[in-house]
Amino acid sequence: MKGGKIMVSQTKNKPETTEDYVAKAERVMRDLSKIITTSKIRDLLAQVNELYNDIILETDETLSQKHIEAIRHLKIKMIYDAGRDRQQTTRREIRDNPKLANGRITYFFNETGLLEMVENIGNSRTRFLEYCRYFEALVAYHKFYGGKE
Repeated sequence: MKGGKIMVSQTKNKPETTEDYVAKAERVMRDLSKIITTSKIRDLLAQVNELYNDIILETDETLSQKHIEAIRHLKIKMIYDAGRDRQQTTRREIRDNPKLANGRITYFFNETGLLEMVENIGNSRTRFLEYCRYFEALVAYHKFYGGKE
């Protein structure tokens, strides 16, 4: 966060197509698996999965207003988690790793592009499902690389 805002990274880490989301998740999580805890990433995934279980049953490509609002609320929860984490990041952690100056979760969101992606879902069922697949791949590679406990 800079000036109270989460800085969204350039689209260098954002998957452009569904074909490359697995490779991007692997590349990103090589380093990030030591930054974010297993419990935090699983908590974030649980919030996404709650929506996924509802939206996967829909057949319309355009999401309902109810789902659009739920996705917006998901973004708010993510921002809250990032702000809370920022306050809990210690000076020693920042000294040891200056990239964590705005907190672990903010760093995670900026490097993965997850906040930017959630903003770009709009009313598209396809973009939401791509977001879910990418998030799931991040969790899988977090586990694979021995994520922080």
